[in-house]
Formats: sequence, structure tokens, C-alpha cells
Amino acid sequence: MTSPLRRLPFSPPFVLRLAYDEADFKLVRTHWNRNFVRKFPPGEPVHRLMVRVLHQIRADGYVIREYYLFPLEEVTTLGADTREEQMYCALHQLDAVMFRFEAPALRQYHVRRLLDDTKDRQTGCVDGVVTLLFNPALRNYLLNVAQLDEVLPAPRSAS
Repeated sequence: MTSPLRRLPFSPPFVLRLAYDEADFKLVRTHWNRNFVRKFPPGEPVHRLMVRVLHQIRADGYVIREYYLFPLEEVTTLGADTREEQMYCALHQLDAVMFRFEAPALRQYHVRRLLDDTKDRQTGCVDGVVTLLFNPALRNYLLNVAQLDEVLPAPRSAS
């Protein structure tokens, strides 16, 4: 029987539609709750990984780093799947996230991937360390999401 974590990496990418004006905090809040929190419940590794990233953004004084590093044990739990399998699925889930920015009145549409794959350093998991690089074009969106207290439960330390 295949675990539910292994199912998503093989599904087509999902697109988060967002008509976004640089600092529209209410729109970002609604979008994040509706499209990320509902798709990835708090128990899933992908959600724990994003919570750690967003907490790091807050701890850094709302500055986006070039990349984020986390020990595998901080973003996964002991369970039926190994920590490596959990992270494999979480990274595939994040890789499938794409944002479509729309301004229909101006006839403008842009697609942005959440993760950045244009740098020499790559998103992945090597020797128990998870590395994440985010698309710099989504900087303002991530900064706004990092301010959402109600969707950022305090990260728990791994047992």
C-alpha cells in the first residue's frame, strides 16, 4: 500500500492564482490560507518545512535569505515513512507550487515557481541537511506571509 506522502510528487503541479499588488496584505492572507494551508495540513512535512522557513524570516527581521538550511530532523518526524522519504515528498510538493499573477485589466499574466532553480546551490537534501532556495520574484509575497501569526504555529523541536 502506498503512503499518502508518496502520491503527490507524481501529480501535476498546481497553480495558485493570485491577482497581487505588491503589499496587499489581506489578499496575501486569504490566498495563503485558501491555497497553501488547506492543501498541506499542519501534520505534513511540507507544512512543517514552510513553517520553519517563515519563522526564520521573522527571526531575521523580515529579511529573505539567499537560501535556508535545516537539519532533516527538524522538519520531519519518526513514522511509517523514513525521514528521507518524507523530505523527498515535501520537496516535490514545494517544487510543484507555481503562482500565476494576473492583472486582467492590463492583459498581463505571469507564472512564477515557488522554488528557485537558477542558482549553483540547489534545493534538496544532502547528508541530512535540507537546502531551500526561493524565487526572488516572490520576495514580497513571502515577507507578507511571514507576518501571518495565525498560520504560523511555533515550530516544535523533533523528538
